Amino acid sequence: MCANSPTQLFRRLNMAQKTKVNRRDFLKMLGAFGSYSILPLGAGNLFSSVRQALVNVPPSLMLHSADGNSDFLPQLLEYLNQNDFTLTTYQAWHRGLLQNSPVSNPVILSIDDISLAKSGCHSFKTFVQMKEWIKAVGGTAVYGVITQPVIGDKPVREQDESRWDMMQAWVEAGFELASHTTYHSNFNARDSGPRSDFTVADYDAEIVQSAQLIEGKLRERGIKYKVESLILPYGSGYAYKLPQPSIHAGIANACRKTNIKFVVGIPQGQGPIPLARFHNPDELIYVGRVPPVYFTEPGGGHMPQAAQTAVQLALWHEKFAHIASPNVLQMPM
Repeated sequence: MCANSPTQLFRRLNMAQKTKVNRRDFLKMLGAFGSYSILPLGAGNLFSSVRQALVNVPPSLMLHSADGNSDFLPQLLEYLNQNDFTLTTYQAWHRGLLQNSPVSNPVILSIDDISLAKSGCHSFKTFVQMKEWIKAVGGTAVYGVITQPVIGDKPVREQDESRWDMMQAWVEAGFELASHTTYHSNFNARDSGPRSDFTVADYDAEIVQSAQLIEGKLRERGIKYKVESLILPYGSGYAYKLPQPSIHAGIANACRKTNIKFVVGIPQGQGPIPLARFHNPDELIYVGRVPPVYFTEPGGGHMPQAAQTAVQLALWHEKFAHIASPNVLQMPM
């Protein structure tokens, strides 16, 4: 379990007096989690017979360039560091499980919408600043790359080689580059199932070509890199509204043509996962994320709140800590 319970973390954040958070605001914040709250699994001894065969999903925070401001991210990083969380990536988390050396108290920051195409990312400097803040505390993160963003109804295909040179250094420093697809299309129909107009060629263009471009650009720079994570645009591509939620078949089939292991969405995907699935190369693993906690400003703007977001991540961590062992991992007999 984490060294600090959510209540203990709340008290420490108040004592720090960096952000005013009273008990009433704290309770309001918990109620505001809404659809992002963690799904209960029932009794505390549920799955106790296979306790050591389950792995907890690290709390994962979905960030965008709008969250890259000095009033939020540096404070959040400080709170996580003070409470013994380890910033990691999907790749590093997976590697630790395979090597029976799990990351201690892991948290994953996934930052969406970076692009390395020319004229395809006006917020690139903000993404760089976010990376520097994370690196300064000894952490790492996952960046979701849109390889050919659509601007004015046309994809920007030409890549900025100087940006890719920078990505070489990021990857060597432990940051992960995930596919955020080629064009950032919405995969969902209204019921969260697959769109009827998407073909095999469409899925391959969005997913396979994106992963291949990222791997190819890094290969040109001497790095044998595998794209192991797909961050779904808008969280689409996972049929969470249907009776049996699952990754869309077209997405799964495209992912199996690549090195992708993790399909990263938003809803659900927070509960423990059988360890055997991580060892099976044919298994795709769906995991969810939460956004920061936002408070509405008097003028109507929405600002991310560091203290409340830290508590949200701690709550996710604590929710399933009694079910899966974080330190002793054994394959089921």
